[in-house]
Amino acid sequence: MKNLRKYAAIGAVALTTILPFAASAHNKDDNKKEDRQSEIRTQFNEHFENDEHRAFTGKVTAVNTTGFTLTDANGTVYTVTTANAQMRHPFERSIVLADLKVNDKVVVKGTLTGTTIVAKTVLDMPANTHRAKTKGLITAVSGNTITVQNTHDGIVSNVTIKTDANTQFKKDGQTATLADAKVGTRISVKGLWDETLNILNAIRVNIKTIMNK
Repeated sequence: MKNLRKYAAIGAVALTTILPFAASAHNKDDNKKEDRQSEIRTQFNEHFENDEHRAFTGKVTAVNTTGFTLTDANGTVYTVTTANAQMRHPFERSIVLADLKVNDKVVVKGTLTGTTIVAKTVLDMPANTHRAKTKGLITAVSGNTITVQNTHDGIVSNVTIKTDANTQFKKDGQTATLADAKVGTRISVKGLWDETLNILNAIRVNIKTIMNK
């Protein structure tokens, strides 16, 4: 509830928080740690209970040419190899090892031998971000930045949307580009909320011109 109040105040963005590691640093209760890990897995939409591989959660503390080092909430350090792993951000965006950064939050599924994990799946959440979505009317487009007017619980505000070369655009269900995002059209956006800059880094943008006719 604290997160919802916080972001309603700054942008009325419909935000869904995952991997709440910052809060967990102040919580030493083992049962609550297990609850957080369960929440992490659920929000990544991973059915861990139907997979023979174990799940490990934590932060990236080093990256090398064959994988990375993961440190969990208890301080246990694992060496993760990723040669055959599927790696992605939320909303199914595929990534490669080079996209991982120190302090990223990750969920790793794989097999454990000693303290080495042979990863099957790596789900990565960049540091100082969480999964988010919003929708509204485009009021401005400047370069690769879109401003959206958002109405949430009667509060009208502006949300800054940052796009890049990896952002996936669709227009009325068809493949599109940033050029199709025009002032006056409605869009829905899924991506990663930057908690430092208060912007939404877009992963998927759906442009809905039919609604404006």
